[in-house]
Amino acid sequence: MKDLLDSEKRKVRFEFLNLRDKLDPILAAAYSNVITAAVRKLPLYEKAKTIMFYMSYGSEVITDAMIAQAFDDGKTVVVPAIENPGDGAMIAVRISRLEDAFQYVYGIRQPEIMPDESVSKEDIDLVFVPGIAFDYKGYRTGYGKGYFDKWLKDIPIGKTIGVAYDCQITDKVPTGKNDLPVGSIITEKRYIQVVRN
Repeated sequence: MKDLLDSEKRKVRFEFLNLRDKLDPILAAAYSNVITAAVRKLPLYEKAKTIMFYMSYGSEVITDAMIAQAFDDGKTVVVPAIENPGDGAMIAVRISRLEDAFQYVYGIRQPEIMPDESVSKEDIDLVFVPGIAFDYKGYRTGYGKGYFDKWLKDIPIGKTIGVAYDCQITDKVPTGKNDLPVGSIITEKRYIQVVRN
């Protein structure tokens, strides 16, 4: 059963990563800017004091402008960091500027992990979640390492927003018992509410 699920996830991962990778970079940057502007108008964003953004990688929706905007809006910004690659554990680390994320783990930018800069989950008001594909129930397919799903386990679903290009939305993604949905999804075209806050 697990082999079948893994195979289905690989298929979805390949299909939607290929789709996302084919997006014209100029168009992708424009869509990312539209998403950044839309994020700023969200009541969840307006109310949040501490926000976790992912550091964009490859062809993901670009978050640099979102993060810069959050600094301008007086938000406390945290980003994911991995202390021991391979152990599946992720932590949230506070940054005060984009340049703080200068180290690379799995090719993804992250800050140096300093004990006084790590932030506990209960102090985070809003989490923006990356993905390769999302469905209308909020489930996502990621890169398959499981870091985000493990970390999101104790986060209320209403505090999570998936970020994607509209071409990454599909009717259903394959899910297992450890897969967690996000509460809503934002794209350059729409805001999909999965759960009521």
